[in-house]
Amino acid sequence: MRKTTIRKRIRYWLDFRMAKGTVSMVRLLLTMVLTSVFFVTALVLAFKLDSEGKTAIAVLWDNLRSAMSSSFPASDSGSLLYIVLYTLLGLTGMVFTGMLIGIFSSAMRGKIIALQQENPDIIEEGHTVILGFRKGEYALLKEMIANAEDEKRTYVIVENMERQEMEQLISKNVNVPKNIRLIPIKADTTSPNTLKCCAIPEATAVVVHTREKGRTVKTLLALEILLANARHRPRIVAAVDSHNQVFSRDMLKESGVTMLYSGDVVARIIAHSTTQPGIYEALLDMIDFANYEFYFEKSLLVEGLPFGSAVLAGRKAIVAGIYRNGQALINPPQDTVIQKDDLLIAYEEEPGDLVLENPQEKSLPEHREPLKPRKISEVAVFGINNSILTVLHELPDNIERIKLIGLSAQDYKTFIPENEEFVSEIATDYRNSDSDRILLDMIRDAEHICILSDRRKKEEDADTETMLRIIRLRNLKKKNGLSYTITAEMRCESNRDLIAIEDAEDFVVATDLSSMMLAQITTDLRRAEVFTELLDEQGSEAYMKPAADFGVAGMTMSYGELLEKVYASGSILMGIRTAENPFKTIAASAQPVQIGENDQLVLLGEE
Repeated sequence: MRKTTIRKRIRYWLDFRMAKGTVSMVRLLLTMVLTSVFFVTALVLAFKLDSEGKTAIAVLWDNLRSAMSSSFPASDSGSLLYIVLYTLLGLTGMVFTGMLIGIFSSAMRGKIIALQQENPDIIEEGHTVILGFRKGEYALLKEMIANAEDEKRTYVIVENMERQEMEQLISKNVNVPKNIRLIPIKADTTSPNTLKCCAIPEATAVVVHTREKGRTVKTLLALEILLANARHRPRIVAAVDSHNQVFSRDMLKESGVTMLYSGDVVARIIAHSTTQPGIYEALLDMIDFANYEFYFEKSLLVEGLPFGSAVLAGRKAIVAGIYRNGQALINPPQDTVIQKDDLLIAYEEEPGDLVLENPQEKSLPEHREPLKPRKISEVAVFGINNSILTVLHELPDNIERIKLIGLSAQDYKTFIPENEEFVSEIATDYRNSDSDRILLDMIRDAEHICILSDRRKKEEDADTETMLRIIRLRNLKKKNGLSYTITAEMRCESNRDLIAIEDAEDFVVATDLSSMMLAQITTDLRRAEVFTELLDEQGSEAYMKPAADFGVAGMTMSYGELLEKVYASGSILMGIRTAENPFKTIAASAQPVQIGENDQLVLLGEE
């Protein structure tokens, strides 16, 4: 049989005791100290070492006090045995005190760490829960904070990440005012049990910002479980890549979920930005909380009047459409009659800013055909992803040829069906573009270049490839005196800041767009219909045209005169792009508007 030494038995016993925790360790120490005290007391009484003749209780108490205070006897306090016994008792007390302090210090430190890592149970009501957080992406938080202004708001941020790490990342990258309380929660957004601490049934809104398709679907299912028997359902807003999802439109409506199809939105904006450098900045201005936003106003002054009268009468804000029966009609026909229950979609700085100046007296302007845009000889598209069809169809019809570069024949077959028809000629160049000579040959005739992100790769790898391609195209442009514009899709907002934007360039960042739209929709679900209509391939969209096309370049006129001149062509004036300002809304200007020779007008129209 295996022999076990006494030392091993004692160590095994100690390990067992210590493993039971702090209470067991303290009990063991107290037992050792009390044993030592009783032992010394017995010896003192047996050998009559106490010269003062104290009682047994008094000697026991003095010995216990000596052990607790770790006191040592003086050289003349008694016999040698007395000095030795009390020295050992003092040493025992010293060891006990040191170990006790260490045990309690370790226990307190562990408790503090546990409290820092442990999720608190949210007791607030009317808070906003944000499900999903990624390092380097802070646009959603910034927009939420900007929307709060001076109001007290609580935002609960949920991600399977250490709470301290989230707090540090947010504090370094987001300016959080005193009226905003951010509570990070470490939890799996797809697990109903871990989300219970967020008090989701008591929340005002829930934003699903998980980004991955599978995770978004699972998170929505987890929310349905949590809200199954809830008396109150918060507003739920989620973002996914495309319409091809598990949830049907009827199912989303029944469950009260508003879905933003961010992938389609990004594709359309990329297409618009490709041939209209600068429109991306104007669109960002329209969907953030910095200046003007879309609000919904009721006005009896225009009831029964044509929509055109409301547009021309609008001051301090822009009448952009009608909200009717849950649908947004952006820039409907001028003679559309405004009905009793209609709301005006107003682009204004604050709700209620819209002023209608004598709408009954505004007659519809005589329609003028807008100038047809000039033909664009060629647009080059680098890369391919599942948004390629949306991009190709959203590119304007005045493009004669679209050249697809940097893809294989297999990629073409995978992403573009054989029966797909396009207005423009589609040419595909399968050559390897490793050398600058071959690349220059590919892009020599291009007026605009569009770079799509390869979504099959990791975000960092795809963005690095995009940035390297931008640098290379810039060098070719400078060396060979070319004048093409560059529009590039970036996956992470932090990567966009690593490469400076030059003239005639737009870097479309998917996270910026989806985050800003999610923040806007969360505060008013009706805005989802506005953005859907605004960015849909059918109907009116945001465009940018030279002021010279309307014969107003270099002129000075009132806002009303400029608005009427633009509206005569069927478009609504949203603002002006100048060399100094990428987008300036002039609706609130009471002073005459000076229009530069090279200024461009930002419009809502069908062409």
